[in-house]
Amino acid sequence: MMSKLVDRCAVVATIVVFCIAIAVLFREFASVSPRDVLARLAALPSRQIFAAIGLTTTSYLLLTGYDFLALHYVRHRLRFRDVVFASFISFAFSNSVGLQFLSGSSVRYRIYSGFGLSTIAIGEIVAFCTFTYALGIITVGGLVALIDPGEAASLLHLPRSLTSVFGLVLLALSLAYPAVAAVWRKPISLGPYQLRPPSLTLALSQVVLASVDAILAGTVMYVLLPADFAITFRSFLDVYLVAATASVLSSVPGGLGVFETIVAAMTAPTSKAAELSAFLAYRMVYFIGPLTVAIVWFVVHEFARRSGK
Repeated sequence: MMSKLVDRCAVVATIVVFCIAIAVLFREFASVSPRDVLARLAALPSRQIFAAIGLTTTSYLLLTGYDFLALHYVRHRLRFRDVVFASFISFAFSNSVGLQFLSGSSVRYRIYSGFGLSTIAIGEIVAFCTFTYALGIITVGGLVALIDPGEAASLLHLPRSLTSVFGLVLLALSLAYPAVAAVWRKPISLGPYQLRPPSLTLALSQVVLASVDAILAGTVMYVLLPADFAITFRSFLDVYLVAATASVLSSVPGGLGVFETIVAAMTAPTSKAAELSAFLAYRMVYFIGPLTVAIVWFVVHEFARRSGK
């Protein structure tokens, strides 16, 4: 009974957040003509589109590293193509469908159970990948806040001193993880489950891989921005990390509306039509494109799997 109530409250909260985000976006871009947005989208240079596609492909390839590391943690080996398939399908669905933890876990369970992994092992993989993603946001967010606290403070509308402290806390949390892994040796009993510590090499690999991917994912959006968008890459990373984190926490499918609202609120573009066209291009390249490929690939895989029985 309680779990059903929690689920219903979560759904209501997601709908409320989505509606608020859409309302704010509508107010922000109410004066923008759809014809102007489509014109700016059509005029987007092909080099920017190809750069975004290349970066998106690289980003999703890096995401497969999450699953490779997770499989190493659970001490299970699979064929390279099977890991790439499971990881790409899972991340393409979770990124676009929303409820990242739940949608990603259900898809991973479907795929990995077919490869012979136990329910506990799959749960460990889902938790491992989720935690790895968080490490990237924390690490890059801390570094960006410390490298230029003044600019970060201006974007976040916070005092410079508070921004520096926030950056130090984030970086300390990131560094604490491999430090704990270096000294933690014995598993912790959680009922019937044993929480095993990762090796130092594995912990460091998580931090580095997730940090590179966080920067790369932010770069996809940045290269699609119009040339007259007055913001440096380092500053945009601040904006992207805040928007991406809020998108995940909102549980809105793909963070639709939430991501755009935060980016629009934290930046001051010379052309709102150009910014809106960049949002649309980003959605098509980083979300719709991979999701389309994932659906086709997954259907083909399921058809082959059933035919093989």
